[in-house]
Order: sequence, then C-alpha cells, then structure tokens
Amino acid sequence: VTGLLMKPKIDDLIGLRLHSDLEQVGTFTCSNELYNNIQEITTRTFLSNVFSVQSDCPHRERFGYGGDLAVTTDAFIYNYDMSNFYTKVIRDFEDATLPDGRLTDTAPFVGIDYCGIGWAMAHPLTLLELYQYYGNKSLIKEQYPIAKKWFDGIIRDNNLIISKGLSDHESLAPIPTEEMVTPLYFQSAKIMEKLAMIMDQKEDANRYKVLSANIKKAYLDRFNDKGTGRYKPYSQASQYFALYTGITNETFKNEALNELVDLIEVKNKGHLSTGIFGTKYTLDILSENGFAQTASNMVDKKTFPGWGYMLENGATSLWEHWEFSDNTFSHNHPMFGSVSEWFFKLVGGIQADKNAIGFDKIIIWPQMLSNVSWANTSYNSVQGKIICNWQRGTNKFELQVLIPVNSTATIYIPTNNLNS
Repeated sequence: VTGLLMKPKIDDLIGLRLHSDLEQVGTFTCSNELYNNIQEITTRTFLSNVFSVQSDCPHRERFGYGGDLAVTTDAFIYNYDMSNFYTKVIRDFEDATLPDGRLTDTAPFVGIDYCGIGWAMAHPLTLLELYQYYGNKSLIKEQYPIAKKWFDGIIRDNNLIISKGLSDHESLAPIPTEEMVTPLYFQSAKIMEKLAMIMDQKEDANRYKVLSANIKKAYLDRFNDKGTGRYKPYSQASQYFALYTGITNETFKNEALNELVDLIEVKNKGHLSTGIFGTKYTLDILSENGFAQTASNMVDKKTFPGWGYMLENGATSLWEHWEFSDNTFSHNHPMFGSVSEWFFKLVGGIQADKNAIGFDKIIIWPQMLSNVSWANTSYNSVQGKIICNWQRGTNKFELQVLIPVNSTATIYIPTNNLNS
C-alpha cells in the first residue's frame, strides 16, 4: 500500500475474494461436525484455485498440474458446474501438447521436468468424466486423436513396467515408481479402451484391451506374492494402487483388502499414510468393498496425519502436505480435496453408475457409519436435481430420495431383511 499519509488500520482494508464464476451444484451436510468443517475448508480451497486454470496453489506456483486435476476432478464436479471450465482445461492440454504428441505435466506448460503418466493421464481421464457426468461426447470426438497420439507414444517408448515418473506425491510412505506408475499405465489403457469404444474405434479398443492384459500379467509376475493378495513393497500404497486400478489378481482380492485394512488399523493405528492419489483411492476402495467404517474412522481423526489435524492447527484451507509448515509447504492446496467426493458418494450416497452417460444412471448407496447419524446431500445433475437425505435411529432408518426424469436409479437399502 503506497500513498497513504497515515498507517492503515486493519479495518481500512477490504479483501475481495476472486475466482472463476462457477455455479454451485452440490450440497453436503451431516451430523459429524468435523466432516462439515472439512467440507467447508475443501470448497474454500477449491474456489481459491480456479482462475482460468485449476491451480495447485493461488500464491506460489499457480500451475495447472495434471496430477492434481486427476485426483480432484470428481470432487470439483460434485460441488460446482465444471462443464465449461474443464472443457477449457482439456483444450489447454491440447494447446500445450509437445511436437511428438506428449501431453505435458501442466497446462499451460511451464517447462518443468517430466512428472509421468499420472499427470499426463489427466487429459483422457477428464474427457471420460465429462462424458459420464455431462454426456459430452463431442469433446471426445474432438480430443480423441490427441489422447491416442499421446498414449501410443507411451506404448512405443516404454516396456510393460514403467520406470519413470513421480510416485504418490506427498505420501508419508513413498512407493517406488515402478510399483505405482505401472498400475496407472494399466488404468490409462483401460481409459483409452473406453474412449475408443465410445468413438466406435474397435481396432484401437481391442489393441488397448490386449495391452492392459499384458501390463497386468507383467505387474503380477513382478510385484505380487504368488497365491496371495500382497503386493510389493507391502505398504498401504502398493495395496490401494493395485486394488483401485483393478490390476489385482481377482482370486485374492479379499485378501488384498484385508491386508490393506491391517496396514491401516494395526501398522498406522487407523491413520492413512497416503499421497494425493492414494487418498482418493483408499477412501473409495475401502468404502465400496465393505470397509466404509475403516475409511470413516480415518477421516474422523484429529491427530496426525489427516484433515482434522489441519483444522486442529488452525487451517482454513487444505495444506499441501499432511505436516504443518511455517514456510516450506503451501497452506492452500486442493490436491487432498478428494475427501469431498467421498462425502458426496459414500456418506451422502449419490454417485453415477459406472456406465452412466450424463449421470443418467444413478446409484443411491449411503454407507451406515457409527460416527454419522444423518446426512443431507443434493446434486444438480444435467438430468435434474438428485437428493439423498437419510437418518438413522434406534432400529429405524429413514431415506428420502429424489430422482430426476429421464434417469434411473439403483437404491441400496442398508438391511439384510427384505421384510424389515
């Protein structure tokens, strides 16, 4: 501040909050006040980082990192109408594409070192999500050649096991590159197969299907203890990457889940040790496979590491790292914001079916958690407003659901007794 004749007082200054004009389309509240507070600082962080690009932080780098995008796209979409914003982001990646077809780690590109598949895959992954949430097929038609050229270059330049790229960024228990990036290579092949099928490119789809099978075999041969559900290097990270991407040996999936739960509850005393990918993956994979309470207990902690720990230490937005930092790490970083997606999908109970086009197929499946007695959730999909309000009492469960026209819903009732 210059030009003043006196020292300004704090009430002489007015701060203006600026961000891209995004319509709020989702609401979530529940009986757990910590969850409500986490949701509040998450959305505050999100809006602090949407100004032409979805930035990693609003004050230091301000880069549109693909990895940050890949893990928070769903969470942003549940809270805000991102249809136009993410269309622009996709085209930013197209504009930044290198002459050899490589997708860059940031869009716009700022010339940083190669971050790997987890960052570049944000382009095809976001394309698929815009199709599932908004039914945007025309953008896939426009961008499929870009995604194909990138991925075919990855195939050409690499073996089945990937050795370059960032691991699970900001993990407290880092996992070697090969064990993490290879499952992301597998996941990218499955995404490309889906995009090819949407475009009726059957030859491409079959080629990517064969590739994913070969990647899976190579991964299991190297990293899976034969006849078990354990994956090297025997950490939370190795388990959740294998389970979430689907590269696991299906015969031993339950054993893999039990191994993950044991690592969380025994080795880490109920805490996560995850980076930005693993945080999203762990919450999803636990909740969708019978361990929602384990996931909920992790989110509900106020001790290190976790969102509650941030709040206990004065956080008003999400941190870049689980640890408190005076001046090294950012205190306004969206990349751990995937927890908001978990609130909407698994606590609130609203999610798109995996085969949805424009959210036309809906899953209503609120998880019954000992630390949540009610939740009210809404989402304005392109089909119309979806509501899932539920309340649990003694020997009683009330569920209020609103489903828009031109859509169908599968509703899961938390009981084993059809006559109850």
